[in-house]
Amino acid sequence: MSSPSEGPRLLSLAATIAHQTIMAIERGEAGTSTDGALVVQVIAFARRRADLGVLDEILIATRDRLSRPGRGPADRTRSTLDWIDLIYPVLLAGHPVPPRLAELLAAPDPGAEADAARREALGEAAIRQAAAAQRRGDGEQTLAWQRLAHENGHPLAAAVSAPRRPMVDLSVRGRDPRIAALLNASGVAAGYFYLGRWKRALVALVATALVLWFAATHSASQSPGFWITVAVLGVGTTTFDAWRLARPPHAVAVHGPLPRRPLVAAATLVLLILAGAIGYQAAGRSALADARAAHAAGDCPAALDRYASVQSRYELTLTSVTADARADQRECQDLLAAESSSDPEGFDAQLDRYPNGLLVARARTGRAEAYLQRGKAYNKRATDQADGVQAAELRRKAVADFQEVMTDHPGTAQAAAVPPELDSVYALVIAKAKNQPCPALAELYYLSTVSLPEAKAGAARARAARPDALYNCALKEIAGGDYDSAITSLNAFISDYPRDPRVAQARQKRIAAEVAKVRSGATGDIAPLERTGNGPTGTAIVQVVNDSPYALEILYSGPVADRLTVPACKTCQVRTATSLLNRYFGTTCGGTGVPARTVRLKPGSYQVVVQTSASGGPRPYSGSWKLASGARYDNCYYASRTF
Repeated sequence: MSSPSEGPRLLSLAATIAHQTIMAIERGEAGTSTDGALVVQVIAFARRRADLGVLDEILIATRDRLSRPGRGPADRTRSTLDWIDLIYPVLLAGHPVPPRLAELLAAPDPGAEADAARREALGEAAIRQAAAAQRRGDGEQTLAWQRLAHENGHPLAAAVSAPRRPMVDLSVRGRDPRIAALLNASGVAAGYFYLGRWKRALVALVATALVLWFAATHSASQSPGFWITVAVLGVGTTTFDAWRLARPPHAVAVHGPLPRRPLVAAATLVLLILAGAIGYQAAGRSALADARAAHAAGDCPAALDRYASVQSRYELTLTSVTADARADQRECQDLLAAESSSDPEGFDAQLDRYPNGLLVARARTGRAEAYLQRGKAYNKRATDQADGVQAAELRRKAVADFQEVMTDHPGTAQAAAVPPELDSVYALVIAKAKNQPCPALAELYYLSTVSLPEAKAGAARARAARPDALYNCALKEIAGGDYDSAITSLNAFISDYPRDPRVAQARQKRIAAEVAKVRSGATGDIAPLERTGNGPTGTAIVQVVNDSPYALEILYSGPVADRLTVPACKTCQVRTATSLLNRYFGTTCGGTGVPARTVRLKPGSYQVVVQTSASGGPRPYSGSWKLASGARYDNCYYASRTF
């Protein structure tokens, strides 16, 4: 501000603009167009320093205050003060009043009542400015503001008092500020004791203790830059404060050379503090080395105790020793956790996290043992498992674990234990296949595919045992009435081992299973065969005629088992009369062009099924054939639909 009178002049101008603005707002619609233009110009001028939202809020508040019933001078004064607070900073920033606004301000006096509100607001604003100038210690400016307040009806405030300076106690001997500063640079508030500032010394020591405690409990070594900055600022502040307190006006000035004894004492104290800090750091490094020695020796319990001691005692070194202790102790902690759980994945994670750790060899041994023991456990569970598929899955998991041992840990004691374990597994499963062929099938199939070199001989034995197990399983399934499974097993046997001497029997067994499967469901009854002639001795001739539009499949199981397929009759139709009427009224079956097949069978009793695979065709029929030696039988089938 160029002169003390400049501020009051600008504030008076701001009051003039403010009071004309509120009078224009108060007149509202009853006013002239000039009123509206004035408000717009004032708002545009105030926007140089105020946000439009703030201006809107003050404009609305002014209208509400001046339009309510019972408004009085205090409302105008308050509104004027609000607008002074908006306009004065703009003027103070050096912005001139725009010409248009100046033209609008050159209006007639608004009246005594409004002018009184202006004087009251201007005087109040001047008082505020006087108080602010007085706090700054600017006496001349304070008086200028007080005069403006007085001119506008406010009494003069008390005169500004001169700044008070502290009194020096001349009875106390002077202390050298350099010695005081050096003593406080030790960080133990010795400079305050040197100056006799006991309360300050106590506050400094308590603050230092609190900072040290907080740093020690909040991992200070993880952010040494921050805590070193805190220490430098703290020591620097107390050092400067001690130097300041040892100089006038706080103390008697001291002249001449530095006193030798206090200087030696101060320097010694600082050096002792530095030596202690260096020794403290060296002790931390030594303790970390001891912990690592126990760690490398595999004595994790002792190493963990020493790592914990490093972290609790040497956090304030602000070096990497505590961070290194935290990092190194995790390897021991994780290894002990993996060993206690015997989980191979725990050892895998250990080796992934610490590929170059001090306990890699121990972790690899533990991993090999964990995989070996888990593989053995899988095998034991597979032996006790009745479900063949689940048992095979357990065997697969066991072999996978054994493979981990053989591949990743060759030459170890655990690898040497794998071949005997595999041999026992193969022997056990092959023996199981003889008594329980069905549950053993899935295990045999998997074990026959194992590619481990150590399992080569066992896999060959499992492949050799599989045909017997598969065939015997099918027989047990037929005996147990599980015809679907038996058919699946026999199909697998026939396709997988086409050169096995039991293939022909397997085909007959499959027919027998299919016949039994159909007969176990809902079927119609086929009529008994009627002998129609003679044939060679030792055989029976059966002719089947298909007088229906469906292809027929005849399954027969007896002294021999097979299937006979008779193609559909292309000229035949489904008959609409019942079988009983057909029989009694001479409906014929067969004839020229009707498909027929003849088969020679061994005499005996046969279980027979007649069925068609056509969708929507007749249901299956079943019954029995009793075939005599040297006999011929003609059998004709047609399809009819009952009423």
